[in-house]
Amino acid sequence: MADYPILAVVGHPNKGKSSVVSALTQNDQVHISPLSGTTRVAQHFSLKLDGETVFELVDTPGFQRAAKCLAWLRVEELPADQRPARVAEFVEQFRSSGQFFDEVELLKPIVAGAGIIYVVDGSLPYSPEYETEMEILRWTGRPRLALINPIGGDAYVAQWQQALNQYFSLVKQFDPLHASFDQHLQLLRSFGELDSRPGRIFDQAIEQLEQYRRQKLEQAARILVENLYRLLTYQQSSSRLEQAAREQLPELLPAEISRFNQHLNWLERDGQQQLEALFLYHRLESDLARLEVRQSELMDESQWTLWGLEKKQLVLVSAAAGATLGLLADAGLGGSSLFAGAIGGGVLGGVSGWLGLDWFKQQLPAWLQFSAEQHLLGPVKDPNFAFVILGRALSHARAMLARSHADRERLTIHQAGDHFMQSLEMKVQIRLLKQCKQLVRQGPQGQAAEQLRAWIYQQLTA
Repeated sequence: MADYPILAVVGHPNKGKSSVVSALTQNDQVHISPLSGTTRVAQHFSLKLDGETVFELVDTPGFQRAAKCLAWLRVEELPADQRPARVAEFVEQFRSSGQFFDEVELLKPIVAGAGIIYVVDGSLPYSPEYETEMEILRWTGRPRLALINPIGGDAYVAQWQQALNQYFSLVKQFDPLHASFDQHLQLLRSFGELDSRPGRIFDQAIEQLEQYRRQKLEQAARILVENLYRLLTYQQSSSRLEQAAREQLPELLPAEISRFNQHLNWLERDGQQQLEALFLYHRLESDLARLEVRQSELMDESQWTLWGLEKKQLVLVSAAAGATLGLLADAGLGGSSLFAGAIGGGVLGGVSGWLGLDWFKQQLPAWLQFSAEQHLLGPVKDPNFAFVILGRALSHARAMLARSHADRERLTIHQAGDHFMQSLEMKVQIRLLKQCKQLVRQGPQGQAAEQLRAWIYQQLTA
């Protein structure tokens, strides 16, 4: 017998067994289909942490000939203590015949010692036909837990609860598409209560999972800070702009800004994919809009207000964090667009250095860096850029962490998190801006990076 829990996920076809397996093993590569009978042979899926198996789930076919199977088991009257052996005899007799192929595949791991998770659909009414399946499982004598999966709603959960209580020691409602990590742990704890084997096999699995989660969240915070640094310091060189004449600039600049945007988005997506791989998501796509730096504005204003700070907040926070008076003066102009023109200079801050165009330099606000020797586009200098990146990164990370591996839809970034950075206390906003400015100077190994990692870890565990 393995020194880790093994559980067979069984039930009627098309009740979400594969979804349960995918969610609990944190494996988004378990095949899930709306078609009945997709799983034809027992498939073993393990959750491994650092190469060590924590537990194993067996995705089994659904019962196909349950009534005939039970009739074979009952061909003679047997006391309860002999029924598990009778089930093992059934598996052995029909293992190679193909006569009860699905039932044999389902019962093999149970006869070998696996516990049972029986899955039903709580959106459909209870039917006595399920009693045949449940009676077969009772004959195995193995620890049994029933899960009510509300695939299309919970209209019949109470009805199922009453019926299942007669066959199973524990009955739980569990939605594999939306269950949180804590619900996964609670399910393991519940099954651990049924396990009569000596030792702490389920407790050990839970401890390993909890430790794994903490370590991964710490690594996630590190990834987010490193990607923040990459985005805040990204610069793009351009030989075309360097060599361009003054009259060519209007033609070349849009293409260069487009290229700048393309790489910013690549950097952000690369960081997201590192995070997704860390938590074993292999095929995740989100509906998060692209970052877009514009010539006339620093970013698309809709993104600016969604993910960063509002104008008044930014003025106060920047002043308190030590931003120059040039920003305050610019904000005082009260333009209808978000820092229109002046913020555009944040993107074009090096252009007069590339071309020697003094008239460009005169349009730049005093708070923007400028170097006549640099031939670089970027980095983005506006203080709100850091809040935009942090807000987007945290919203993506939280949505991903709350997502089940059984969910195959696009990752939705909920609107509730859009204004998260604006909702922080001003003292926190000020501290974050200072730390982001220090991060740029010190790099991802400095003290500011450590402070940002600690803050991000708190947000991910809140």
